[in-house]
Amino acid sequence: MKLLHTSDWHVGRAIRGHSRAGEHRAVLAEIAGLADTHQVDLTVVAGDLFDTSAPTAESERITWDALLALAEVAPVAVLAGNHDGPRRLDAVARLLALGRITVVTEPRPPAAGGVLDFTTADGTPVRLATVPFVSQRGIVRSEALMSEPAFRNAQTYADRLAQVLAALATGFSGDTVNLVAAHLFVTGGAAGGGERGAHLVEEYAVPTAAFPVEAAYVALGHLHRPQALAGPCPIHYCGSPLQLDFGEETGGKQVNLVEVEPGIRAKVTALPLRAGRPLRTVIGTVADLEALAAEGGRSGGSGDDSAAEDDAGPWLRVEVTEPARAGLADEVRAVLGERVVEVRVARPADGSGGRQIARRDGRTPSQLFGSYLQERGMVDPDLERGFAALYDEVHEPEESEPDSGAPPVPGSDGQLSLLS
Repeated sequence: MKLLHTSDWHVGRAIRGHSRAGEHRAVLAEIAGLADTHQVDLTVVAGDLFDTSAPTAESERITWDALLALAEVAPVAVLAGNHDGPRRLDAVARLLALGRITVVTEPRPPAAGGVLDFTTADGTPVRLATVPFVSQRGIVRSEALMSEPAFRNAQTYADRLAQVLAALATGFSGDTVNLVAAHLFVTGGAAGGGERGAHLVEEYAVPTAAFPVEAAYVALGHLHRPQALAGPCPIHYCGSPLQLDFGEETGGKQVNLVEVEPGIRAKVTALPLRAGRPLRTVIGTVADLEALAAEGGRSGGSGDDSAAEDDAGPWLRVEVTEPARAGLADEVRAVLGERVVEVRVARPADGSGGRQIARRDGRTPSQLFGSYLQERGMVDPDLERGFAALYDEVHEPEESEPDSGAPPVPGSDGQLSLLS
């Protein structure tokens, strides 16, 4: 039988306020096309369909359309991830089931939906054990979280997940294709950069030894970097289909095509994904960026998200290797366009741009502000002059009455005349 393994769609994820809805539509359509091309018998979506537990209507439509497109090829099994709202998925589970899409939102006993049974077109029986994301508070009691050391609570979590996996594997046999799908942080896995850090700590780590040796393939979700882990059976993260964070710049994106027969371990083939914009970091002075744009590196864009969906240029993070100044980010965007989503000033290699504790003895506020800018590598005389003018305007001293008994002479503005 053929299995398509995908995960961590994170539909609804924006990048610094820019929508990526068009990219998600494109890459999910590409995944459905790969399922059709390879005529898979089953697709597993191993968690994190959405980026938030309360997705927008647009995000839901993108996701439901993608699942239905996959279901036109073969049955689909979906797990709830740590970003998904289990109750929200439960609310539509029966409707999705009408379209050959099975949703599992919490660990269940084998007979209560924890193990899904499928039969391929040629009659091959398939058993899929499912483990959606489980929060630590769902296993470790609150009094233990407060009183027990962290390592002991972590061991409790890992032990309980190992028991769940063992219970789900009790029905595995030599004449079925035995599969596991789980949304977990497995020991030895490397993060891609866009994951939720609170769920990548040791308190959520599950060892590879917890997976049953009878499994022909373990389809994991949670980590965004494609990778295989050493263990008693083939254990794979397929990763996210889009680069979701600048920590994911290196390496391509993929889904896994898994070919397996009863009693034989899986053959895994990575199917590269082409849709979606890459994320790139560009380093240089403004002059360097102008040269890049002149050579055809301009990413362009008008700032309109509908135009962005059709623009194949990368999203850019720019590190400027010159002193910071007011309006620098606007200068960079004027050169490289609205695909620039982050601008920052690279610190000098000698560390001279780092913050230093300066003495205030005898220095004016304007001098202190100039030192503040210098500590941060900023050289901007206009900004210093603006600060000085603003400070003088706010703190201009009031005139006092003359010491003589002569009456004050009003000026044209109602204040005491400087000529009196």
